[in-house]
Amino acid sequence: MRYVILFRGINVGGNNTVSMKELKKHFEQAGFTHVITYINSGNVILESNDSKDNIKTSIENLVQKEFNVQSDTLVLEDHEFKRIEQSIPFHFENNSTFVGNVLFYYEDLDLSLVDAIKFKPEYEEVVKLDCALIHGIRRVNHSKSQLLRLIGTNLYKKVTIRNVNTVRKLSSMLT
Repeated sequence: MRYVILFRGINVGGNNTVSMKELKKHFEQAGFTHVITYINSGNVILESNDSKDNIKTSIENLVQKEFNVQSDTLVLEDHEFKRIEQSIPFHFENNSTFVGNVLFYYEDLDLSLVDAIKFKPEYEEVVKLDCALIHGIRRVNHSKSQLLRLIGTNLYKKVTIRNVNTVRKLSSMLT
């Protein structure tokens, strides 16, 4: 089974530094196969016959032991990740005029926290899924985004965020 692994909070602002080259080496030594890392923000594709829960535990322990970093880890089966990517509206990009992000939910997220967000439909476009929220806004209106108000909240601690360009690239790497 192929999996997409998303780490939260590594290599951000010089904190929780994890070398992707070293991470790949340690994953392969741990028995994961066809390991691919993508950019420095903690995106990994790998293959394993193990369960999602066992992979998550194994990876979190490995990162703690080898890098002394504690990072929440999200493990998604390839079909789960592709379903999210395919739900991104075609016009969502991350470029000079538009900001598009995907908030991937950790399993223990209380979805009422997501439902409580009062998005501004005149500025923000939102696609709500059971496992992710896809958000888009024109850059000129970015300061009006409700996502900016999530930083430091209980909801913010239960998601890991990737821009839509990264999500599309990871999805293309699964094929």
